[in-house]
Amino acid sequence: MIQFANEYTMPLVRQMWKVCFGDTDEFLDILFKYKYKNENTLICFEGDKAVASLQMLPYVITFYGEEIPFAYLAGLCTLPEYRKRGYMGRLIHKAHEVIEERGIPLSILVPAERRLYGFYEKYGYEKVFEKGDMPLYPLKKILDAHPDIGDAYRTYDGLFRNKDLCVQKTFTDFKAIVEEQIMDGFPEKYDIAGMARIMNAEFLVGLYAKRNPRAGANPEVKDIRFLCRLLFGYRTNELDEPYRSLFPPHQPVMNRMLE
Repeated sequence: MIQFANEYTMPLVRQMWKVCFGDTDEFLDILFKYKYKNENTLICFEGDKAVASLQMLPYVITFYGEEIPFAYLAGLCTLPEYRKRGYMGRLIHKAHEVIEERGIPLSILVPAERRLYGFYEKYGYEKVFEKGDMPLYPLKKILDAHPDIGDAYRTYDGLFRNKDLCVQKTFTDFKAIVEEQIMDGFPEKYDIAGMARIMNAEFLVGLYAKRNPRAGANPEVKDIRFLCRLLFGYRTNELDEPYRSLFPPHQPVMNRMLE
């Protein structure tokens, strides 16, 4: 049985996260303070035992000049003794139903391990974000230069707001990032690798077409994963024609996702 979390089952979600990922209580305090919502959390039960869960965290990405919402699937976990029974697959399918019902056009996730890329491909996800090789501008420098948290956020936001195909952060997101960075001692951070899944192809193709002067010549693409790669411009310079010309390459950006 799959159900949304509530005030009674929320502690079960937190405990599953801790068991499966080994994060500290301090980190989980930040996550559950700023990002966790019962209505965005699904739990799978076997009988009366909570065995798997995931969260659909709300974020925004700039997509061809428009800021659009997406669901960031996080905390996908199954208790070790209940793995390989199909629970996570059922949760992902249910999450997709919820995301579509809510009119959210895109889903994004970050595989915890390299081997999981193949697993998520089975559910329509395509790699479109690359791990960065250059450290991000140090958050500590921003905070030192701007003691007021609002001023610091405006400076931080200015680094990303005008970048296309870039995950944006709200002021609340920024406060969570700051608390996490202080807790960890301000380690170097990089852009992170991740995958996306199209939930509303017509809407996303429409946004692309508005900004692409050759949109009328675009070939029909039925493979949802391939379409995702094309729309994000992920290594499209490596493709054959006509795709290489019709979908210019881009460098989608995602970082500081409380990873």
